[in-house]
Order: sequence, then structure tokens, then C-alpha cells
Amino acid sequence: MNIFEKAIYDLTADILKTEYKYDVKNSLELSSLIEYPPSPDLGDYALPCFSFSKTLHLSPDVIASELESKLQKHLLNKSPFTNIKARGPYLNFTVSSSSFAEEILPDIFNGNYFKRPSNIKRERVMIEFSQPNTHKGFHVGHLRNVALGDSLCRIFLYNGYDVIGANYIGDIGSHIAKCLWYLKKHNTQDPPENHRGEWLGEMYTNAVSKLEASNGQEKINFKAELSQLLREIDEKDHEIYQDWETTREWSMEDFREIYEWLDVKFDHFFYESEVDEEGRKIVIEGEKNGIFKKSEGAIGVDLDEEGLGFFMLLKSDGNTLYSTKDLALARKKFDKFEVERSIYVVGSEQTLHFKQVFATLKRMGYKQAEKCFHLPYALVVLPEGKMSSRQGNVILFSQLRKEIVESIQSIHLAEHRKNWSSKELEETSQKIAVAAIKYGMLNQDSNKNIVFSMDEWLVSEGDTGTYLVYAYVRIRSIGRKIPLKVSPDVDYSLLSHPNEKKLLRQMLDFNKTVFNAAELFRPSLLARMLYEFSKDFSRTYNTCSVMHAETEKLKASRLLLFHCVAETLQQGLNLLGISPPERM
Repeated sequence: MNIFEKAIYDLTADILKTEYKYDVKNSLELSSLIEYPPSPDLGDYALPCFSFSKTLHLSPDVIASELESKLQKHLLNKSPFTNIKARGPYLNFTVSSSSFAEEILPDIFNGNYFKRPSNIKRERVMIEFSQPNTHKGFHVGHLRNVALGDSLCRIFLYNGYDVIGANYIGDIGSHIAKCLWYLKKHNTQDPPENHRGEWLGEMYTNAVSKLEASNGQEKINFKAELSQLLREIDEKDHEIYQDWETTREWSMEDFREIYEWLDVKFDHFFYESEVDEEGRKIVIEGEKNGIFKKSEGAIGVDLDEEGLGFFMLLKSDGNTLYSTKDLALARKKFDKFEVERSIYVVGSEQTLHFKQVFATLKRMGYKQAEKCFHLPYALVVLPEGKMSSRQGNVILFSQLRKEIVESIQSIHLAEHRKNWSSKELEETSQKIAVAAIKYGMLNQDSNKNIVFSMDEWLVSEGDTGTYLVYAYVRIRSIGRKIPLKVSPDVDYSLLSHPNEKKLLRQMLDFNKTVFNAAELFRPSLLARMLYEFSKDFSRTYNTCSVMHAETEKLKASRLLLFHCVAETLQQGLNLLGISPPERM
């Protein structure tokens, strides 16, 4: 509840109590009703009166009208409101631009507005995201998960949570056996010096093609070789196990380089191979204790009461499953890291799986199971359709990185090639590229497919990350062009234009947007706000010039306003994982 919502609460609660004997029990009861009118012409805040009607035995329209007349006197008593007006069942409040400005601009200028709340102790949250498989190429489709998880970590941290960003690496499984089988039995190439993890992905695709093309005795032989290879890796004392360790590190080298370029950090890495045996022990122990049961040789848990069927945890041949390892992973999170809230950023095809995992954890007695949450997301597809590592029709990250940087340098930074150092060109193109990629992955809700189009995402007009960084750079350039020091000691009443007021209102609502983005697991809310904010800045720039302001006082007021817009935009972009350049 900001200062203006509190003022509405205080005024209205007082009138309701003294005039109608209606006692508002708590601030949330009333403040949660406050809305934004559909048009700024109606006011800045609206209080619907429907919920008072039953107790007061009056229609909502009459209540709003009576409250209006009783509150009018407060307009003359140093109130931030310039108008209080009933419109049907709604009581609308208009705040003066100067009140908005005085409330928000000094705090942003002094660095107080974007501080994490120190008086609120929130839970320890682990956000698990990215989760790539080794021995496969990292491609465009992986970037949605990375962008979502990284942004959520930043947003939760901003909101005061104790955040642990975790990555769960898929370093065992049949895909790795296929890759190593092809590498050992059929490959004739030498590994490249760079991007050897991506090269392993090519070996995996080649293995799949060779297996699918085989038939008869050859197919039988190939499957036997794969089974033997899996056993040797599992036993850890064969040459192939050393090959597995070496090639896994090739993939990890690729991943680390990619995360560094994307400016994504993790507090902890889990590995599937580390929880495999632990998961087996948990299931066997659970079967002995009666939590799990055997069915046709396999071990699982009956979740019929939850409507989730039989959840298999261990195959009849003793082999583990994703479910086996997920139980061990959860135990590590709860016991070792003392996680109170666990968020899994995983594709929507795993929705049933995670419902079963969380229900099983609850059966096992983990109270944290109630606060486990699966954030599903839809696919990133190419204009021609779905990507698949198995089929090899993916845009690998190294390819994307090369093409997007070249495109940025030839289109957006061409005029600077003669004047800028190669280092600045590289750093600026990287920042623009990351902005384009991350914003493209975050600007719509996670349940919708994303059609990846590099050309469209690099357009500097419209709903793109490129547009947002252009807006930021444009604002910063204003401050460099004007020989005037930015100061909060200005005349706030001069910021009276409706476009200026709209920017002030958006800045005031910034923290509420960030809070909602976390609680609803929707970075898209922040992304959409920043896009609208940038558009509104462009309108204000065209109508409320700083350079050509009529007076020096007005110039100083607008310079402070635009400085705070830039600070807000920079903070918001940072929460999306974007670090904008200062010039371009």
C-alpha cells in the first residue's frame, strides 16, 4: 500500500466509522479493493462501493455519492487529492502531479526506492532452472528456461527473499550412452578446439540416425553394445567411465561460457549422477517402511487419492527413473540447503510428473511439499516448426551468438566502427544481443509458444528488447547534452503535463509490479510494464522537451524526471537479466 492508497484508506475508513458505524477490521479489507480507473480522465484511484452495500443497506451508487460529499472537505486540508468524484458505484480519487513527483523522485534520485525491504523476513527459496543435458548442443530452445529462471531469481531477491539459484545438470542417461557409443565405435573425426559440447551433440544426432537406420541382427548388436556401455559407466571402473568424465567436462565448459555471456549466475550445481544412487536408496527404504509399494516387480506410490494414479519410482529391473532422482534432489534441497520454498522451471510436458513428485514428497512427510511449485513453459519454435536435438534441426547457441553479434555490429553499430574500440563494440553488441534474446523470451506469459525470429527481435522499434535499450540510451544521452546538474531540489509543481504525470505514476507502481511478478511467477508483467513505460517516455520526450523548456526551472524539473525514468528503466531491465549499454 503506497502513501496515496493509505490516504484513501485512512479517509474512507474514518468516514465509514464515524458516519455509518461501519468499522473496517483491517487495512487489507479496504486497501485490497482499490483499483485503477480505466481512463486517467476519471482519476488515479477508484474505490468500488459494492462490498459496503449489504452492511449499509444502501445501493453502491448512493454510497459512492454520499462518500463524495462527505470527503470533499478533505480536498482543502493539505490532501494529496485534487478531486474526489463519484461515478456510479465507484469513488474516484485524483492525485496532483506534484504529489506524485514529491513522493517518488527524491527516493529514486537518492537510491532509496530500489532497496530490498529490510523489515520483512521472507522465505529461503531455491529456483532450479536451465537443467541442460550434457552431450547435447545448447540451442535457442534452452534460452527460454534460462531467461525465466534468471529473471525470477533477480525478482525474488529484489523482493527480499533468500534466493538460491540452482542448476540440475542431466549428465547420465541413454542419450549419453548413444553419444559415447557413436564416438567410440563409429566416429572418424577429431574433436574441435572450441564448442566441443556442441560437437558431442552432433555425435548424439549421428548415433540416433545410425540406430534408426539399422535393422535385424545389426540393430540387436547395437542395442547390446549400448547396454554394455551403460553398465560400464555405472560400474565406474572402465575406460568408458573416464571418457564419460572427460566429455562431460567438455559440455560443462560450453555451459559455463554460455552462462557467462548471458550474465547468468548459479549458486549451486546439482548433477543427475550425484542423486541417482541416493534416489534408489530412498525408494527401497520407503518400500520397507510401507510408504511405497511393489507392483509387478517395480516400486512406486499409489496416488489414486490425489487423482494421480500409480507413480513408478524404480523399474522392475532395478533401474532408476527421473522420479527416483527427483526425490533425492528434493531431499538435498530440504535437508542440506534448508529450502522452504522450491520452484522448478521445467517445460510444460512435465506437469503431471511434478504433480506426482510433490504429492509423493507430501506422503514422505516433507512440509515443504506444500510450497513446491512447477513453473511450466511452452516451446520455443522456429517459423517452420518445432526444434529437436534428436533430429538435429536446432539453432545452436554458438551459431546464434555469431549471427546476432554480426547483425548488431553491421546494422546498429555500423557508424561507430571507426570511432569505438573493438572492446566497446564487442561489449555493446553483447549487451544488445542479450537484451534482444532475454526480452524476447520474457515479454509474454510462459504458457504461450514463442516463435523465434532474430530479425524481428533486433528491430529498434516496437515490442523488443532492442527498443528498450534504445530508449534507455536515449534518456542517458539527454543528461550528457545538457550542462545542468541533476538535483532533487526542483519545483515539482512544474511537472504538470499529463504525459509527465503518467511516467510518475508508473514509477510509483514499479515496486508493486515487481512484487506481483514474483508472486505470480510472471516476469512478463515487468516486461510489459517496461515496454509501456518506454513508449510513454517517447511520447513525453516529444511533448515535454528538456532542451527547449521555457525556463531553467522547468528544464531542471524535467531533467530530474528523465533521470529517474532512466534509473527505473535500468533497474527493471536488470531484473529481466538485461544490462543496457550507456551509448549505442
